[in-house]
Amino acid sequence: MNETNGAAEHGKGKGSVRLSSLMRRVNSLAERGLYDEAIAQVKEAMLVCPAEPRCSRQLASLYRAQNKIGPAIEAMKNVVALDPRDSSTHEQLLQALIEVGRYDEAINISRGMLARFPRNLFARDVLGIAYLQQGKINESLQVTNELIRLAPGDPAHHFKKAVLLQQKGDIAQAMNAFTRSLEMDPAGDMADDAREAIAALDSYQLRQILTLAVEDIVFRTKLQIDPESASMERGFLLSSSGIATLRQLDLESLPGDSQNRYYH
Repeated sequence: MNETNGAAEHGKGKGSVRLSSLMRRVNSLAERGLYDEAIAQVKEAMLVCPAEPRCSRQLASLYRAQNKIGPAIEAMKNVVALDPRDSSTHEQLLQALIEVGRYDEAINISRGMLARFPRNLFARDVLGIAYLQQGKINESLQVTNELIRLAPGDPAHHFKKAVLLQQKGDIAQAMNAFTRSLEMDPAGDMADDAREAIAALDSYQLRQILTLAVEDIVFRTKLQIDPESASMERGFLLSSSGIATLRQLDLESLPGDSQNRYYH
């Protein structure tokens, strides 16, 4: 029995030495840009140690260097199968699947990753993107709400929520979310986009308000008395700038067919 164990350990030792030698050769070839030769060496290493995730990880990297996304994805899937705890390769795999538009696979793998890493924001973000690309806005919005719950201080999640709400036609809630995103980081990467979105929503709503004011004298009277309350009563939500613009309009002289003359 001891002899058998000793022989097994000796075999493992030889395999480990062979693997190390092959992987050094792989790195040397890759550094010189000889990717096909490096891939051949990795595949030989995988025959020596088929359960070693390091080989598949290196293979994926080499395929990515050649811009061969399909084979890289398969190699990354093998890494994940061999080492499910490797969250980094999980994330790289999800990114690659999104890049090539394989959204069903991205959804399935995201869900699997979240079962193992429930608080992983990247997997949840990819899940939301994949749902959106499939036109599943409600599902994407649900995922975004989960992102906000897990990372409430990230303005990017509020911005995503605003975009989704706008696509659903929920203008008031979209305005709320865009405003929240801007207030959280007024000098951030998405601040200018949020300002543009708010201005566009103001413009859209003001045109609708003016149209209603032409058609409804009672609504027009309420606007003259309290523009903010009157507009909110009809389901509108303007920014402070939008309310200021509304207050400046001369609603009494508003012509019946040229409301756009009063707001540009």
